[in-house]
Amino acid sequence: MTTADFTGARKLYRGESRGTRAFVFARHMLAPLAAIAGRVPRTGAVLDVGCGHGLFSLALAGGDPTRRIVGIDPSPAKISVARRAGRQFPSVTFREGLVQSVTGEQFETVIVLDVLYLLPDPLKRSLLEACRRLLVPNGVLLLKTNDTHPAWKYAVARAQEKVMTGTGLTLGTGDLHFRSCAENATLLRETGFAPEIHHLAHWTPYPHTLFVARPV
Repeated sequence: MTTADFTGARKLYRGESRGTRAFVFARHMLAPLAAIAGRVPRTGAVLDVGCGHGLFSLALAGGDPTRRIVGIDPSPAKISVARRAGRQFPSVTFREGLVQSVTGEQFETVIVLDVLYLLPDPLKRSLLEACRRLLVPNGVLLLKTNDTHPAWKYAVARAQEKVMTGTGLTLGTGDLHFRSCAENATLLRETGFAPEIHHLAHWTPYPHTLFVARPV
């Protein structure tokens, strides 16, 4: 549906540190971001929750520079990078903070990519409730997670994320909180969504799962 320019977005980080450029490159290569972008509706405001350095938001902006996109993340360092990288897109705003703090706005699309595993269950629920509150009635939540099955793929994904959180490249609560596809689907239903489950094919050995969830 939506056209996204990930190659162009990566070029926006040329002035950043080698570590940041490497992280952005790895993010692009290790997750099926293009397939997820293809699920984003062509119109309407977008909220990118846990946007990190802003790669996904800026790739969407590269497909449509006029579209209103808000990225939010609790890391001040990552938000600073995202703001510098996105200077050429006045319709894109990056904010430091949590989605629970957003008020007085609504969005046609809310995107949450590889965030839930960083949060214990009460915070997962709080985040999803905030996403539900911020969506227009006919909006869509795109929630990317990793399943816990098959076991060998889950083990690979968990090992990689343990490295990322251990180096401080990914913020979390100090532990990893992966849940199965069925458990995440149940949590979505309990927080007011009707989820569709899509297992995403990708060259990496990770159990990528996308929930396309609409408010009920």
